[in-house]
Amino acid sequence: MISTTAASRLRPNRLARRRQSRVEHMRVAWIGLGAMGRPMALAAAKAGHSVRGYARRPAELAEIVSAGIPVTDNLFETAAYAEVACVTLFSEVQVREVVIDGGVLSALPTGSVLVLHSTVSPDFAQEVAALRGDIAVLDAGFSGGPDEAATGQLTLMVGGDAEALERSRSVLTSYGDHIAHLGPVGAGMTLKVINNLMFAANIAIARDALRLVDRQGLDLGTAVETLGRGSAGSMALRLLGRGGQPEATLDAIRHYLEKDVAIARDGARGLPLGALDGATSEFVK
Repeated sequence: MISTTAASRLRPNRLARRRQSRVEHMRVAWIGLGAMGRPMALAAAKAGHSVRGYARRPAELAEIVSAGIPVTDNLFETAAYAEVACVTLFSEVQVREVVIDGGVLSALPTGSVLVLHSTVSPDFAQEVAALRGDIAVLDAGFSGGPDEAATGQLTLMVGGDAEALERSRSVLTSYGDHIAHLGPVGAGMTLKVINNLMFAANIAIARDALRLVDRQGLDLGTAVETLGRGSAGSMALRLLGRGGQPEATLDAIRHYLEKDVAIARDGARGLPLGALDGATSEFVK
């Protein structure tokens, strides 16, 4: 039999464990289950969170469903489930259509956190945050690809309320191993679009360097590996060299670069871009 004193010591510990459980294992709604959203949602589920997804065509997401993540085409039902709702749609236009016009924002429960992982303008993130004062909005741009998401190695650039970030941290850390809180809503996307502008500049330069490698008659694979080990190394170089066809690889992601460069240039608000201007000019429509 446990004494009254011993029982009084156990109660707070049990309460703490319950609170910890509520924090660490959250109800997560995932909106946008494409190339990036899919591994991020799977990572969150693997970490123990209860994830539900939304897709217009749920039948196409067998991998998600087989992993125990229910997927529905009911947007309101998905959003209403959430303690944390993560959005990984392609463009700001899509985010506006789904989150604002489509009703996600109105369906989210009071006290929930909306995490905008999609690359949007800082102004748009602030617009979303201003529409409901009883939920928190985090703009959480990321750097990295599907492989990094699956292994929990994305870099996250976050703007928004610090307390909301702490509430969401156990979700974010399931796919990100570096989470930088940069300031109020919009600050995360400000750094994210600068990151994307630098990547667009790097990939244009890396493509031109590999053209030079080819014209000099050097072996592409050997050149990429060697340059990557030296001061010329970059993620852009690794990406272009991975498939052995730099031009085709760049063409395959050009629409992403054009979208991101447009957001970054607009977000610069007339500030001089310096060398970034010329290096990214081919991605300006």
